[in-house]
Order: sequence, then structure tokens, then C-alpha cells
Amino acid sequence: MTLNTSYLKLLLQNWSQVCRTAKRLSVSVSRLNPYLPLSADELKNADEDLCEKLDAFRVRFGDLQDSLGAKTFRSLLLTEDEEPVNMADTLNRMEKRGIIQSADYWRKLREIRNAFAHDYPEAEATRAEAINLAWRSAPGMLEVAENICGYCRKQGVELPEIERAD
Repeated sequence: MTLNTSYLKLLLQNWSQVCRTAKRLSVSVSRLNPYLPLSADELKNADEDLCEKLDAFRVRFGDLQDSLGAKTFRSLLLTEDEEPVNMADTLNRMEKRGIIQSADYWRKLREIRNAFAHDYPEAEATRAEAINLAWRSAPGMLEVAENICGYCRKQGVELPEIERAD
């Protein structure tokens, strides 16, 4: 496979962001493990410490989903001299490479991200459900990042490993 080295730098920059965000998301998941799954009442009565952990998790989940989907997938295709046409095309190509389970799987992660990106205090049951779903989905998103790393290695591009929380 021929790599377009002019885009390799962009891929490496995007990968660096993925590594930072993935590590932080991994830390958030670990910190929330004792609290989740969360009921609506538990969310309503959450202390400030738990609220800060949930806020950090929400931001980190969204950041990783964005940095993978909006940046890294595209820069990977460009590095391989493939011009992504649109997001559906990009997702299909990521599925073909074994990076994501399916285009629908990635769309579902995006829906999850959107579902809990907003904080509506009067809708604790909906918020708790969205947080729980994102928490259960976070390992799958981290796996997508690891799949990119493995795929790139097979193509002769060495990417740093993603660090996980202890």
C-alpha cells in the first residue's frame, strides 16, 4: 500500500489527540464504575463530586467520538490516498477495514453522544438512561481507537499505543 506522506503528519496529529482523549475517557470510566449504572433518583441526588465526574465523562466521551469520527477516520483515508466523499462513505470504508463493527454502530455512538450532551435537570430518568448507555458504550469506542492503531500497524504506520486507566 502506498501512503501519502503529506497527510501522514495530519494523521499523527489527530492520533495524538485521540490518545489523550482516550486515556482521559478511560480514567472517567474507571472513576464512574462504582456509581454506574445510575438511577434517576441517584442522579437527582448526586453530590458535587459525582456531578463533576459525570460532566468530565460526558465531555470526554463526546471529544473522543468527535476526534475519531470527524478527524481521524478522514485523515486515515487521506493518508491512504482515498478522498472521503461524505460521512456515510467514510463510515463504510472504516467498516470495510475492520475499524468499526458497522456504519450503523458508529451512528449509534453518535446518537448516544447527542442524547447525553445536554443537561436537562428536569429529565433525570432520560439523562440517567443516556449516561448509562454511554458508559456501557465507552469500551466499544475505545476499542475503535485500538482498531485504528492495529490497522495502521498492518499498513506499516506505527502509532503510539493508547494508555488506559489502571
